Amino acid sequence: MSSSQNHILMEIPPRLVSVGGPQVHRLIPYAKKRMVGPFIFFDYFPATDFAAGDGLNVRPHPHIGLSTLSYLLEGQVLHHDSLGNKQVLLPGDVNWMTAGRGISHSERLPESVQGKAHRLHLLQFWVALPLSEEDRQPSFTHHEKSLIPNFQVDGANVTLIAGEAFGKKSPVDVYSPLFFMDVKLGQSDTFTFDPGDQELAFYIIKGRLDIDGKEIPPDDFVVLEQGSSLKVTATEDTQFIVLGGKPFPEPRYIYWNYVSSSREKIEEAKKQWRELTFPQVPGEADIIPLPPEPAGS
Repeated sequence: MSSSQNHILMEIPPRLVSVGGPQVHRLIPYAKKRMVGPFIFFDYFPATDFAAGDGLNVRPHPHIGLSTLSYLLEGQVLHHDSLGNKQVLLPGDVNWMTAGRGISHSERLPESVQGKAHRLHLLQFWVALPLSEEDRQPSFTHHEKSLIPNFQVDGANVTLIAGEAFGKKSPVDVYSPLFFMDVKLGQSDTFTFDPGDQELAFYIIKGRLDIDGKEIPPDDFVVLEQGSSLKVTATEDTQFIVLGGKPFPEPRYIYWNYVSSSREKIEEAKKQWRELTFPQVPGEADIIPLPPEPAGS
């Protein structure tokens, strides 16, 4: 059991970033907190209404050394990758793409939505791979909403998107100890979770939470000290995510869309993308080019 409760390590404000259309809220990596457990990247696409012709349009780009996790709240997204997978993501669905030694993909609007007004509301994460899995074969799995565990814990409605919690296990095929939950609380209801020796953070999508008399508003990413358990009470109807896991003993490096324990592997992946020898998405030639090197590098 954890020896403490609600010990806040830091609160991380979002950075606004434009990615292929909508502006997203980027929470990690953060200068003072690069990772929470194996989670090394977290983007939140707030619920946004788009006119016909606007919206998500992310051209093919590469990844190594990580799994991407896309969890859709509203709208539709078409995933297309270098393995040939084409999959429409619907609300409540989970896409889990493991890059391993290398994969590329695009994220666009499905044909059924193109040319129409639409709404998008999305969470996206990168989960770094442990050393033993960094060079594994790339893969992609789609999990429909009906297959994701949903259960009650006291007054909380919990959807276990990935990993293990409360004696339950998500079907998403993770490679190191972690948890990612979508939690809904009614006003005055309380949620308690003890992650043991894992790291834990939470992020409010809508509503407000009270943590030991401190009110946490939406768009605030709260990271607890490792070994601390969580107990929060909703001051109004609230939806929030709780994520974390066991941190890695060695650092991870990030360059653009690459994550690795090895700078050399990142350099090789950069070279392959530049020279078009990296795996490509079939039928999509309009790729995102490698960003220019910073001055003085």
